[in-house]
Amino acid sequence: MASNRLRSVNQDQGEPAEMDMSPMIDMVFLLLLFFLVVSNPKTIKIDPRVQPPVAANGQAAKSLHGKIVINIRDDGAFLAEDLETTFDGIDDLKDYLEKEKDKVKGLGKTPVLHIRGDKRANFKYCQRVIKAGAAAGIDSLAYGAYNKAQPGSAK
Repeated sequence: MASNRLRSVNQDQGEPAEMDMSPMIDMVFLLLLFFLVVSNPKTIKIDPRVQPPVAANGQAAKSLHGKIVINIRDDGAFLAEDLETTFDGIDDLKDYLEKEKDKVKGLGKTPVLHIRGDKRANFKYCQRVIKAGAAAGIDSLAYGAYNKAQPGSAK
């Protein structure tokens, strides 16, 4: 009698039980969307005509948020990070820096003037950018430099 009952329990009861995966897939998409919204990646566009100098004690930036990038080419031309915005004079540069500073402060971040100067550029161009940043009210400064020589670059 017990064996008949055991056989009936072990017999095929129809279709195998399957797990519904649609809630799991929904959860994966929600997590993906959450991380896309929460993360705010920032990359600095690099001007290919600017070759920063090598600094033995150069360190990678801890955060790129709040950086206002000004590229200084070897001929003394100033370009914004988008590589399209050029400046006619120091007053034009100062106005741009003030607008960018206000945008960064509006996001709750500390504005940092990030200078990417070409190693062949005269330092007087860098001084002009620093003075324009100071006049715009930016009191933090960072220089772009490599911490070792880049392959294919002239020393």
